[in-house]
Parts: sequence; structure tokens; C-alpha cells
Amino acid sequence: MVLVDTSIWIQSTNQKDGLEANELDALLARDEVATTEIVIAEVLQGTMTERDFAQYSDKMEALRCLPATKDTWVKAAELSFRLRRRGLTTPLTDLVVATVAIENEIAVYAKDQHFERIPGLKLHEPESSNR
Repeated sequence: MVLVDTSIWIQSTNQKDGLEANELDALLARDEVATTEIVIAEVLQGTMTERDFAQYSDKMEALRCLPATKDTWVKAAELSFRLRRRGLTTPLTDLVVATVAIENEIAVYAKDQHFERIPGLKLHEPESSNR
């Protein structure tokens, strides 16, 4: 199971034949994609048309949703606090995504490099990028 970040959904929409789109398609075909509420909201709010909104809403509905609990948000805030003390500002939404992944012991698939600075977070690497 892989928690796919909004950055991958956006990239796969913008470059339908790109590495990210191909990897996302492969993960979806193997039923290995998970999501969380903040990713659902970000993906849907970024759609351009009613049709896109409906299509992505259906896609998100079909995925396993890993909830962000109150404890998740507190852990994400603590992570933000610790990173900021090191001079590393990171979007809270991405810290919530990372915390959900850590809590569920799964990897995150993302384009944003700031995920690399999060201690204990496993990152998903596309199989084709390892060749």
C-alpha cells in the first residue's frame, strides 16, 4: 500500500504519459493506492471542471482512506515544530500526509522534496526509475 500525495495526482494529470502517471496507473491497477482526507480535498479543489470533479471524486471514493485523527494532527504539529526549529519550514498538509503514512507503516509517493526531510518516513520510488 502506498499513500499517494497530491503532487503525484497533479503531475499525472498534467503529464498523462509521464513517469508519475505510469506509476500511479500501475499502483491503481494493483489496488495499492491509499489516500487520506487532506489529499482528497486538495485533489478535488484543484479540478477545473464539474466533469473532472466528478471523475476524481469517484476515483477518490474507490481508494482506501486512511483517516487523520486528532492524534495525527497533534503529531504533525509536533513534527512541524521540530522541523521549524531546525530551520525547515514544511507545509502542514504534507506533514499530515507523512504522519498518516508513518502511523500506517506505508510509503508516501510524492514529488515534493521536503518529504525527504521527515524522519521515519518511507518514500515510494517508481520501479522504472530504479532501472
